[in-house]
Amino acid sequence: MSWSQHLRSANDFLKVGDEVDAVILTLDRAERKMSLGIKQLKADPWANVETKYAVGTRHWAKVRNFTNFGVFVEIEEGVDGLIHISDLSWTKKIKHPNEFTQIGAQIEVVVLDIDVANRRLSLGHKQLEENPWEELEAKFGVDTIVNGKVVELTDKGAVVSLEDGVEAF
Repeated sequence: MSWSQHLRSANDFLKVGDEVDAVILTLDRAERKMSLGIKQLKADPWANVETKYAVGTRHWAKVRNFTNFGVFVEIEEGVDGLIHISDLSWTKKIKHPNEFTQIGAQIEVVVLDIDVANRRLSLGHKQLEENPWEELEAKFGVDTIVNGKVVELTDKGAVVSLEDGVEAF
């Protein structure tokens, strides 16, 4: 019924008594069965994904789901992608994506890689900004004395917040 990978009920698309156009997908005379498709009436969103969502382009996406390793987002119906947790921020240590965003939120992303065969987009958020680490290495070089605020204590040490949004252990 839809190119989207998100499981939904037929009730989300149709009501009893609706008239619909459909494509015949299979016809089995012996079993007296026929299957129809509605999504086939629309273009496959992956048909031109490499042009529409080329590597390096920026887009807005809706946050659909979290895992421990990242955020699944939908750029358009039928085109989903993953922002790996390591691609959310250059400077913040994010333990779980819900510390960074929420389900249903719109988030800007950059296309990092396209796997058309498996219908997967690798996306990034931190890539919207320049990598600050080259400047930070000069500013916070080894043996530099810095001021910071303790933001977390663990059994092994402390996380200290420095200027420019940098956290250090």
